[in-house]
Amino acid sequence: LTANGKWRIFAFSEQKLSPSIFVYNFPELQLKNELKGTAQLDYTSLALCDGGPYLACCSSLPDHTITVWNWENAESVCTQPQAGKDVTSLVFNPQNWFQLCALGTTHLTVWNIEKSSCLLCCSVIELPATDGSFVERLSPTPYLVSNKLSNWLQRCLLSLKGDKELLLSPLLTPSAICWTATSELCVGCAEGFLLLVDPESFSVSVLFNPTSKQTCTLGCGRYLKTLAYLLQESMVHCLQIKGTQIDIEQTWQLERAVKTVMYSPDQETLLLSSKSVST
Repeated sequence: LTANGKWRIFAFSEQKLSPSIFVYNFPELQLKNELKGTAQLDYTSLALCDGGPYLACCSSLPDHTITVWNWENAESVCTQPQAGKDVTSLVFNPQNWFQLCALGTTHLTVWNIEKSSCLLCCSVIELPATDGSFVERLSPTPYLVSNKLSNWLQRCLLSLKGDKELLLSPLLTPSAICWTATSELCVGCAEGFLLLVDPESFSVSVLFNPTSKQTCTLGCGRYLKTLAYLLQESMVHCLQIKGTQIDIEQTWQLERAVKTVMYSPDQETLLLSSKSVST
C-alpha cells in the first residue's frame, strides 16, 4: 500500500498469485487504473511519485523485478529484472522523478532512469562499518546489470591486494531513508547511525553516531527541507539538519516503542505507528 497526498491517490497490490496493482483516487474512491505486471507471487514495495503520474514497484520471488509505471495510461516506463532482491522500500526523489532509491535489508541502491533508452541504471552506495569507520573499497560505478557480478569482482580484487580484514568488516544495516531538498539521502541504520548520502558523488557522511549500544531506527518524512526524526525505542527526537551539522530541537517520550513515522501532505502532522497501536 502506498499513497500520495499531492495527487490524492493511493495504490495497493492484490494478495494472490499473479497480483495486479490498483490505483484509486481519494476521497472519491474511483479506480484510476489496474497495472498488470510480471509479478508471480507478491510485491514487496510500492511507491508513488510527487513529480508525475508514476508508480514504482518491486516484485518478490522469483524475478525480483523493479518496474516504473505511468499509472494514468497503465504503461510500463521501464523495468529491470533481478534488481530488487531483498528490497523493502522504494522512494522517488521528489525533485527528480528520474531518480529512485531502493532500500534493501543489507544495501542501499540509487536507480536512475535513462531518458533516452528508458533503462534503469543503478549505483550501489557503500556504507560505513558498524563502528562508523569508513572501509576503503573500490569506488562505486553505475551499471545496468545485477550487482552480484560487481560485488564478486570487488571481493576478488581486494583478496588479491591482501585486504582480508576489509572483507570481514561488517557494514551498517540501512533501515529507513528519505530525500532532502538538495537531492541527498538521509539514511537511518538499525545500529543507531544517521547518515547523509550524496547519490551523485557517492560520498557518505555520519550525521549521528550513537554513544550507546542501544538500537534505534530512523523515521522521516518523504520530503523534508531540514528535519528528520530519529527513534530510539520509545524516544522521538526532532533533528535540525544543516549540511553535516545536526542539532536535537525537541524530544518526546512515548508510552511504547515506535516502528515507523509518516508525515501528512502539509508536513505539519506526524503519524507514529507501533506494532500494537497508532497515535
